[in-house]
Amino acid sequence: MKDHKKTSHTASHHHGAKHTHEKQHKTHGPVHRKRKKKTDYTKYVIGGIVMIIIIVILSRSMSRPIEVEDAERYGSVPVTFYVMSQCPYGTQVEDAIEPVMKELGTNIDFRLEFIAGEVDGKFQSLHGPPEVEGNKIQLCVQEHYPEGLIDFVVCQNKDFRDLRGSVEKCAEKIGADATEITGCYEGAEGNRLLSGSISKSMAVNAQGSPTIYIDGKIYQGQRDADSFKRTICQGLGEHPICASMPVCASDFECTEQPGKVGICENPGKDDAVCIYKDDAEIKLTIVNSKDCLNCDASQLATVLGQVFLNLDVKEVDASSVEGARLVKELSLEKAPAFVLTGDVDKTYAWQNNPNIPKAFRTVGDSFVIIDEASGATHILDEKKREEIAKLTGVNKGDNRPQIDFYVMSYCPYGNMAEEAIEPAYQLLKGKAEFNPHYVIYSNYRGGGPQFCLDDEDQYCSMHGVQELNQGLRELCVDKHLGIDAYFRFVLEMNKKCNSNDADTCWEPVAKGLGLDVKKIKDCEADEWEDILAEELALNKALGVSGSPTVFVEGVAYSGPRNAAGYAQALCPAFTTAPDGCSPAKLAALADDNPAPASDGGGCG
Repeated sequence: MKDHKKTSHTASHHHGAKHTHEKQHKTHGPVHRKRKKKTDYTKYVIGGIVMIIIIVILSRSMSRPIEVEDAERYGSVPVTFYVMSQCPYGTQVEDAIEPVMKELGTNIDFRLEFIAGEVDGKFQSLHGPPEVEGNKIQLCVQEHYPEGLIDFVVCQNKDFRDLRGSVEKCAEKIGADATEITGCYEGAEGNRLLSGSISKSMAVNAQGSPTIYIDGKIYQGQRDADSFKRTICQGLGEHPICASMPVCASDFECTEQPGKVGICENPGKDDAVCIYKDDAEIKLTIVNSKDCLNCDASQLATVLGQVFLNLDVKEVDASSVEGARLVKELSLEKAPAFVLTGDVDKTYAWQNNPNIPKAFRTVGDSFVIIDEASGATHILDEKKREEIAKLTGVNKGDNRPQIDFYVMSYCPYGNMAEEAIEPAYQLLKGKAEFNPHYVIYSNYRGGGPQFCLDDEDQYCSMHGVQELNQGLRELCVDKHLGIDAYFRFVLEMNKKCNSNDADTCWEPVAKGLGLDVKKIKDCEADEWEDILAEELALNKALGVSGSPTVFVEGVAYSGPRNAAGYAQALCPAFTTAPDGCSPAKLAALADDNPAPASDGGGCG
């Protein structure tokens, strides 16, 4: 971070009780905190086991096929799951639909499509090459053995991290030829099938696994067998198997009248019925800034329209008379700002989802989405922007633009950002500043040693304390060994370790790269508080709450998450552009580094 980076870790920003590092320094082990009294989770574990047993029993009883004479006359309901083959949330819904298909198989047109990326015939998937291979395997089964697809997939889901290893066993289960499946997924046919599947996922803008469509409409209900069955039955008329199913068991299943609030009366009972009513009328005013090039409010506005079903939207600029008035009256600090007025607290979402009110602050009759929830980063006050620039070390006009990237060390989207930024670093090495940072929460999930490093629960990470320890080690590598060593260390750690084993896995990785392990351990033991205090202060000052969050020259970046995108954002900030910014070099960077499987999404 330019001059700031050289001096930033010398002063402590935390005034609470400090840890004793003497013993840790001698052993060079990870930083340990004084543990609080543990909660006895025995009763919850036992209760969880009982619930799992009940679910298994119900699923098995539901899986018994029921013979229905002339079932075809009731028609067929298309059901499509857009998934990633190694996503645990995708495998859960696949397992849940299986007993429904045992009952209604001839009346369900079931398909899997896969969320991945393709550039110049090269595939990428969020969980890496093994998932690309798994996608192809299951598409080949769908192509050649469609009637056995769900049984094959459920079989593979028992160990979804090794999909290649279960091909033969799961093929035998459905009476399929494993050699035929292997020939398909290893050859041109597998590539063709995956390419076509990706196109179908992109056509419906499926970015999250699972994205579910039932009877041509996106499904937003509960993801269990009964809820799937009930929704499918709505399209099967008087099908005998559906006759005993209540119309609805929750409000989520009342979706037949878009734009209206669906309410399930007498849920789960024989006389259950969906009733529909208009939602309360409210207005949304988006206060934006023409000075911000990355303040697109359309995506969140669309989401709000799906939450509040009777929403009138308008956008004003912060410099206009109305915008300036709202900035002052509502103490708006960042753009885009989202202000709701009207009967907000009478809407269905506000009254039925306790998480909705938590995303707002109230000022008089207005409901303002907090910046942490909206992701707003553009500071409206020019003087404060200058203060932030000074804090982050941005010095515009110095012919050395900087990119600051905030990640969690084991957020998959953050890892993808690191892996995309690294080729841009190689292109502009020595010309631009590349500054890694980490997303840190205070009191995450109530704090405690599972997520937090210190007794005061100031320094916590979403995927557990080992993720925070690893983020700290990576910052130590950047500080003491340089940014080149940082990228080598991070990319190797992303491949070989995870948030459950980073504390024991990192040292062999560092040694294999020839890094100074003792220097990393000393930094982790002696400098942890200074480093994390500064990171937390930067998080708060910039409104960082998700991984990845990227700034170029202090301005929030929302462009493509690929190497060319990051380089192209840096290049205009040079007063004299280096050779790496030539059109030919940028084109070569794009060719050599295809876009990641997901160009959106994040942790936070």
